[in-house]
Amino acid sequence: MKRLFFVFLILIIAISTHIAASPTIYGPSGLITIPTAESVSFKEMNLGVDLMSTNGDGDDSWLYKMNLGTFQNWELGFVGGKVPTEGVFINAKYYLMSNNERFPVSIAIGLERLTSETDTGVYMVASKKFQGGLNGHIGFRAIFGPDELDPSIMGGVEYIVSNQISLLADFSGERKVYTVNAGLNYYINPEFIVRFAVLDFMNSKESVYYSVGTSYSLFL
Repeated sequence: MKRLFFVFLILIIAISTHIAASPTIYGPSGLITIPTAESVSFKEMNLGVDLMSTNGDGDDSWLYKMNLGTFQNWELGFVGGKVPTEGVFINAKYYLMSNNERFPVSIAIGLERLTSETDTGVYMVASKKFQGGLNGHIGFRAIFGPDELDPSIMGGVEYIVSNQISLLADFSGERKVYTVNAGLNYYINPEFIVRFAVLDFMNSKESVYYSVGTSYSLFL
């Protein structure tokens, strides 16, 4: 898997040409694993691919995803790959409010994994920009399981280090178990991002995932 990661990085750097809103590992635009109240613009499309590994133990996976700004304040997209195993899932996000302050607060509601039989989720999230390059996000997510509703809190931050680098961290819960993730975005140019992340790094080594990916945006 390390060799695959190396080849993958060479390829994505070699094809870099033409993103402000980057998809999460699981689809909607956001941080590492959680969606935010930031979005792609109308008629803007972003595409992403992520590879994940657990220390080369054979439990490797890959995901591809796409998001499109369809109608005013709407983002529609899908995610597929080795995970999720049920097939391709549909995601949707709608922006309820955004003020016109210098550091605005935005609110969005969304649906995740609409075609899943067991893990369809609904969420609400608020995002706030702060002076000094810090963006904060906090929200609520509920997953409709086969037998019960599974509610949890989610949140995260992004710190803009420079025009090329931002640092990210987020957390989310499922079935009363919370995971904490950390990552880095490297902007080859405003539209092309290379992403690195460590998932669930506060747990035992066996459950830690390492991710490398890329996203690219364009206007239709």
